[in-house]
Amino acid sequence: MAAAALLAGAVYLLLAPAALTGYLASPRLLALTHLFTLGFVSLVFLGTLQQLPAVMLVTDLAWPRLGVLSLPVAVIGIGLLVFGFASGIDAALLASGGTLVTLALGLALAQLIATAAKRPPRDPAGRGLVTAVAYLFLTVLAGLLLASARASPAFAAAVGYSASLHQTLGLMGAFLLGIAAAGHKLLSMFALSKGGPSWRLKWLTWAVHVAVATTLVRAFGPLLAAEVRQYDALLGQLATAGLVAAAGLQLWEVKSILERRLRKRLEAPIVRYVLAHAFLPLAGLLLLLGYRSAATLLFMLGFVGLAVSGMLVKILSFLTWTSVYARRSNKVAAPPLLRELMIARLEPVTTAGLAAGALLAGLAVISASQPLAVLAAIGLVVGATSQLAQVIVIVYRTLFGTSHSAAAAPPRPPLASGPAADTTPGPRHG
Repeated sequence: MAAAALLAGAVYLLLAPAALTGYLASPRLLALTHLFTLGFVSLVFLGTLQQLPAVMLVTDLAWPRLGVLSLPVAVIGIGLLVFGFASGIDAALLASGGTLVTLALGLALAQLIATAAKRPPRDPAGRGLVTAVAYLFLTVLAGLLLASARASPAFAAAVGYSASLHQTLGLMGAFLLGIAAAGHKLLSMFALSKGGPSWRLKWLTWAVHVAVATTLVRAFGPLLAAEVRQYDALLGQLATAGLVAAAGLQLWEVKSILERRLRKRLEAPIVRYVLAHAFLPLAGLLLLLGYRSAATLLFMLGFVGLAVSGMLVKILSFLTWTSVYARRSNKVAAPPLLRELMIARLEPVTTAGLAAGALLAGLAVISASQPLAVLAAIGLVVGATSQLAQVIVIVYRTLFGTSHSAAAAPPRPPLASGPAADTTPGPRHG
């Protein structure tokens, strides 16, 4: 569903490329933004939260059937939100959609906290995952405040109108921290890079906290004390410093994991996750040059988009394999390897399409060029179509099997990378 939402957003941009070259707070661009951040990124997070916490925290998932409620509620709420923006800021649709998404994320957060309470996380990755989901919930809550402030001048006077808080909570607190925390475990797993220090992830989390805290003070401080306004510039510099520090630490962490990996040749989805980090310095450069909107777009589409896309393919194949084969008797059939569940030639298409689309979208915002916006949309459509086809193939091959039907063949673990690895034990259920 998340992959389908990304494709829907790309097609929408192709039909309305002027959204990138006009007013950047227009209803169409707001609809596109929330279709990406909620429909694609947040749905991937919500789906993986149904199994990933159990794997990362090494415990059983609390209330394992809660996703049957939270996921449909989230999908309905996201649909109402996007349609509310696309139809010209419909307050009723935004309020109802925002309420449903907030409820869904609140349920997911409660489920995660209950799971973590069984076995409190002792490493920065586990704590970072819980914190990122909390920030995601607060992001949607801040979005509800923005919608209420837009609709009511009296409410705006009472709580202010800080779009930067909404953006910082989402981009830094939820997405960067979530990618860093989950990616620390997943990249280490799929690159066979176990061990190593985790202090960079710990300080990255604190850098995110600094960015969020200073933005929070800038947003609500003047409502409590007028003197806070004189420190606005300093607080803004601290928030930017936290952002830069977190991005730098994430780049350093990925470099450190890759340097100690045992698997020399990374799989294509992992390569896409690693390549996503090239957009962090590009976004930082645009921010220094004063192109804040283009920098934000590169951060979202380039870094977040490619990183989540790479994680989506690997997480989906790993979790669907686990759900189908983990409890199955070894005498039934030989389980396929993870790499056998996907079509390898689709991965370069996904990477090239999404990366080119992100770069061209940033250039379109800077130059206000509609032809570049059209080319960006075409690139995103190509990448998103390839990704959707890939995830459909993964689910189909896992559920209905591949060519591996010989009952006498030995069981093979999903993480095996070659014939010599086929005799090692497979992963256990989280």
